[in-house]
Amino acid sequence: MIENVNASKNPSTGEFVDIRKYIGVASVNVLAINPNNEKLRKYGWTIPEDAKEPEYLVTTERDGKSITNARVRFLVQIQDLQEKPVVSLDFWCRPELAVNRDGTKCKIIDAYGRTAWGTKEEIQSRRVPQYASGPANISTPYKPCHQGEEELVSFLFKYLNITPLQVYDRNKQTWVATKDPGRLTIDDWSAICSGNIQELARYLSLQPENRVKVVLGVRNTDDNRTYQTFLNTGYISNGSSPDHNTGEYIGARRLIDKYFKNRSESPYSFSAEPVREWRETSTEVTDNSGTMFDDEGNFVADDDDLPFGE
Repeated sequence: MIENVNASKNPSTGEFVDIRKYIGVASVNVLAINPNNEKLRKYGWTIPEDAKEPEYLVTTERDGKSITNARVRFLVQIQDLQEKPVVSLDFWCRPELAVNRDGTKCKIIDAYGRTAWGTKEEIQSRRVPQYASGPANISTPYKPCHQGEEELVSFLFKYLNITPLQVYDRNKQTWVATKDPGRLTIDDWSAICSGNIQELARYLSLQPENRVKVVLGVRNTDDNRTYQTFLNTGYISNGSSPDHNTGEYIGARRLIDKYFKNRSESPYSFSAEPVREWRETSTEVTDNSGTMFDDEGNFVADDDDLPFGE
């Protein structure tokens, strides 16, 4: 289900030099979802004719159990750079629900993309969860949230420029409700976890020319290899521009700073400045990716199924 998508806004753009790896805030447009070899060759990948097709379902063994993870790969084109290079944004999706470490709470998500944590009793009675600071910022009806669902929904909300529930009024310096907010839910999560991305393709077809700004970065491994990555838990409106004083995107700086809190050194590097060439000798602000999955798509925060019914 989806409502109130809007064409994205276009800011003024500068000229940049094409590079192999990218870091910083980039305006991207989705070209394909889970592309096959033919599509990858079209956008510059060198792939032998007899090569196997990409596998978007990955099965691994963990604690004696076979676990299947679905990769949703958006092939996107960086619009800020002169030659418009193509990179991929990967989301990992699993059929299991997201629960806390001791299995006492489950993450829930509403039609506006907002999430909260609820107890068994709160979810079964469809009540808004109550925190020590007050009620959770979520509305009913909501549904239990699967592993990877929040990140995917967050991307779709921002990419499709769906009318938000609230907007910030700079004159009043407060958040105010919009008249007709949009909604989005993944109707068939099991299909996505089985590799069927038709629902996502249908949503993206509503605004095929849209763009969104993502925070690109790099990941350095112990064997000194470097991979392209991105911050997968927050995105910036395509109409936003860097701050005149700092040269950074304020929204990106907030997203990155949020990850720095209570985190130690990590192999991930991000920048809140406009996208540019990544150089190994450059000094970047580093942080872990915020993702709840490891490199093989395994959910690493909580690995127990929800101990109660939906």
